[in-house]
Amino acid sequence: KQWYQRRVAITAGIPEENVTLYKIFGSFDTVSAVEFYNAQVNDQYRSVWDKSVSSLYVVDNITNNNEIVYWATKFPFPLQDRDYVFERSHLMNEKSNTIEIASRSITHKSKPIYPTFCRVLKYGSKLVIRADKDLYQKGMSYCLTYYDDFGMPIPNQVKDRLATTKIPEFLDKVHDAAVYLGSTGKLYVPYPQSSASKRN
Repeated sequence: KQWYQRRVAITAGIPEENVTLYKIFGSFDTVSAVEFYNAQVNDQYRSVWDKSVSSLYVVDNITNNNEIVYWATKFPFPLQDRDYVFERSHLMNEKSNTIEIASRSITHKSKPIYPTFCRVLKYGSKLVIRADKDLYQKGMSYCLTYYDDFGMPIPNQVKDRLATTKIPEFLDKVHDAAVYLGSTGKLYVPYPQSSASKRN
């Protein structure tokens, strides 16, 4: 694999939420911003390459760039498997060559709490993908801001070790998925659809 990546993990407590905020920075020169974006939001393909996924699909489309998502994920023993219901929004800015994906936990009447999963009620993330030159050309950087409530008492050292190793490992897998999706040519971008004409 030929790519360059740099990572810096920054942690900060959020006392009122009793969770830890993580920031991770990185860059790849072998995928475009649009390819990296597609790897993040192609839920059907993620269920193939991400072996921790039990279930992942859109529950409800609110607008063209905003949807409700259900995600169930496997966790290693002794942690209980967890699930999420969250709102996900997308924003593309061709002037600044950025794409943003923001997610936050919510409740939804069609997704009650299931006894087989630990429902994560405090979850949020924001991923900013910035192209080096153009959204469709190879070369991009990202900044991921993320917080997550484990739903059970876990020492901070263990949480930090899980987050600072598992999140970068996940982003490496996102990179590989982006390479594959780019090779298929089946990519889409956030609305307005007129932005897609740039590829054609």
